[in-house]
Amino acid sequence: MSCGGDAAPELSAAGQRGQQLSTDLGCAGCHGGDDREATIGPDWTGSWGTDIELDDGSTTTFDALYVERSVRSPDAQRRAGDWIRMPEYRVDQLTEAELADIVVYLEELG
Repeated sequence: MSCGGDAAPELSAAGQRGQQLSTDLGCAGCHGGDDREATIGPDWTGSWGTDIELDDGSTTTFDALYVERSVRSPDAQRRAGDWIRMPEYRVDQLTEAELADIVVYLEELG
C-alpha cells in the first residue's frame, strides 16, 4: 500500500524527528511511508490502529506497544508473510525518546 498521489500528512515536531530517524536508520527503505512503497517489510502506510495478523495466526493491533516490541524484539510478534527478518534495535542504538518519535511518526502517517 502506498501513499501514491495523496498529500503527505502534516507532521508534528516529534513526527518530523521520527520521519528523519526512520530514513537515517533505513526503516523507511524497507517499510515505506511518505510516498515510498514498502520493499522488504510490511508497509507502514495506513497500518496505524488496524488489526494485523501475526505469523502464529493470532492478531494484534498496530499501535505504540506493537511498534516498540517489534523494534526491540522483532521475533516476538512477527507479521504474517514472507518478510526478511528485521534487525533488533537496542537502547544503545535507538534511545527510548527516539523510538517514541518514530511511534509518533507512524501514528501521524496513519
